[in-house]
Amino acid sequence: MSRAGRLLGQLARAAATSLTSSATAASQASAYTVPQVQKLAAASTAARSLHTSLGTFAANLSTLDAEIEHATGLERQELEKAAKGVDPWHEDWLDAPFGTPENPVVVPSIEASRIVGVPDPYDDSIIWWDLIEDGQPPKQIVDGGEYFVLKHEPEEGGHH
Repeated sequence: MSRAGRLLGQLARAAATSLTSSATAASQASAYTVPQVQKLAAASTAARSLHTSLGTFAANLSTLDAEIEHATGLERQELEKAAKGVDPWHEDWLDAPFGTPENPVVVPSIEASRIVGVPDPYDDSIIWWDLIEDGQPPKQIVDGGEYFVLKHEPEEGGHH
């Protein structure tokens, strides 16, 4: 027998089973009034919804708990902060006024140095990268560009 034949046979058996169970359900349902059937259908839907949402919630908790439980060092700190909704690396785009030597853009970091990228003033598809360090005077990465300064914010209870 070909694979297609086997699949058609399986489909036919599934359809027959479905029709039989539908007929049985219909005969049982005739004993109920319309409002009772509506209440039973609503309760069944609510139970299915609660069952799947609780399972998903529990699965997510156990996976996250297991990841944090088995992690150590920096990975554990990242997972703990992610669970609290905190970005440990401050990777968001800085929305600050144009940095000047007198009023540079302040870049926060838990490390003593940080890599900063700025677009080329003539071709914004090119990004220029440079390292800024704690204690440095305001640094300009490209000619005519902004000035940056690092603000070192070490973590309390950190591993360093």
